[in-house]
Amino acid sequence: NINLDEASSSFKFILEDIECSDDIVGALADEVKEKIMLLLELDASDNNRIVLTPLRCGNGNMVTTTVTLLPPSTNGGDGRSLRAALLSATTDGIKAQHSISLFNKLRDISQEEQRERSLLSTPEGREMLVDEENSGNERIGFPFRVKDLKIMPSVSDTKAMLTTGSDLLDLEEDLFRIASSSKVGDQSKEMIMKKVDRGQTRAIVDEMKLAIVDEIELHENAMVAEIREEGRQHEDAMVAEIREEILEKFESDGRQREEATRQREELMLNQMKTLHIELLVVTLACIGISFVALLHLKK
Repeated sequence: NINLDEASSSFKFILEDIECSDDIVGALADEVKEKIMLLLELDASDNNRIVLTPLRCGNGNMVTTTVTLLPPSTNGGDGRSLRAALLSATTDGIKAQHSISLFNKLRDISQEEQRERSLLSTPEGREMLVDEENSGNERIGFPFRVKDLKIMPSVSDTKAMLTTGSDLLDLEEDLFRIASSSKVGDQSKEMIMKKVDRGQTRAIVDEMKLAIVDEIELHENAMVAEIREEGRQHEDAMVAEIREEILEKFESDGRQREEATRQREELMLNQMKTLHIELLVVTLACIGISFVALLHLKK
């Protein structure tokens, strides 16, 4: 059995209807942690029990993070044992809640908040909520969801699951020693061998090891997927930024080319006007010379 007082829990925490963006979502970590502590009614001394992964913004109005709730013995690294922490809590008249209990509390609050939101859609529901508020029940005021709970046993529980108890090992050794003795008949040997089978015991231990390894691999795969997703988003942002810079450069180059073309056209137009004027002057000069020559011939 797992000792829940020493176990940790991990789950997804989704805060809805909150304005966010990839640029500012990281700054909301303290606010989200304060909201979780407020929901769980934890003291400031329990601040180290809550660990958040980097926050992610979805659709501009949803913040997602993975929350890890550490056991009550977590106290910022002062070295106190779980027993000392529990004795201290008992002395104060308050027993610290284990991480699974805290998750269940968050889940219940989330379901209650969703119920209240559904009631707001009808006049009868709104009237019921008004009556509840008048009776002293306070609303949370911000919608959230929790999901994908994972229970992580303590190191001692993990070792206990991976090893056979010393008393069982001693019993196995005694039975196998008796079974291998020449004084024991074949039938008795067979009964003893059937009663305790080393291969079966090892198979059970190996199966438990595989189950724990699979759980660790799933956790690692989830972390790798999150890292890859963050990397992909970062790459997409960089590609979009580079694309925008290239488009701006193309537009700038296009404007410069258009300006150069316009200046060339204006220069050519001015040159054509100058040629027209020169041609007109030459034409008038020719006409004048011809007229003077004609008058001279008539005389």
